[in-house]
Amino acid sequence: MITGVFSMRLWTPVGVLTSLAYCLHQRRVALAELQEADGRRPVDRSLLKLKMVQVVFRHGARSPRKPLPLEEQGGMFAGQLTKVGMQQMFALGERLRKNYVEDIPFLSPTFNPQEVFIRSTNIFRNLESTRCLLAGLFQCQKEGPIIIHTDEADSEVLYPNYQSCWSLRQRTRGRRQTASLQPGISEDLKKVKDRMGIDSSDKVDFFILLDNMAAEQEKMGSCRFHGS
Repeated sequence: MITGVFSMRLWTPVGVLTSLAYCLHQRRVALAELQEADGRRPVDRSLLKLKMVQVVFRHGARSPRKPLPLEEQGGMFAGQLTKVGMQQMFALGERLRKNYVEDIPFLSPTFNPQEVFIRSTNIFRNLESTRCLLAGLFQCQKEGPIIIHTDEADSEVLYPNYQSCWSLRQRTRGRRQTASLQPGISEDLKKVKDRMGIDSSDKVDFFILLDNMAAEQEKMGSCRFHGS
């Protein structure tokens, strides 16, 4: 996901009685500005200059975080970036290269640490995903060391951090148990586990089943892609 930089005007009401009038005044001003802008000629894009690009991405396809009892991982660790995931991230890097190296000469063809700042969570599949993306973006060419900046687990903010946020822990405590107690859920889960040959004592819920299904769909999608 590529984001731009924009500014927005904020207003603060001056007293209770004047706030509504101020709001209406600001709205009239904004409408007048829009009408004036509509009357202008279109901006010549050749006069614009790209200043910054921010790319935010998730990791590539991974193995299930908790495989089903009857399923083999094929020598992979839980939650490990798969070969499909590596290909996905490399392809994304190539797409970014086309956009910001070839079509728009924004980045140098070779990695330059003065041009790029890289941030990742300190999770192996995310670090591997970042390396694969950079390999596709710069075709393994570099002018200096590639440093991927990370943070300590207890202060990380790029994912829901249950270690450092007491409020988040309180809000999500027992959510799986609560979900499993919803009417019909436990019965449906028992039927699914019976048909899949999973023992009722195994701690498998719909969250784990969904995670395994998503990983399998990524694998099957890759097989169809390479077979076509």
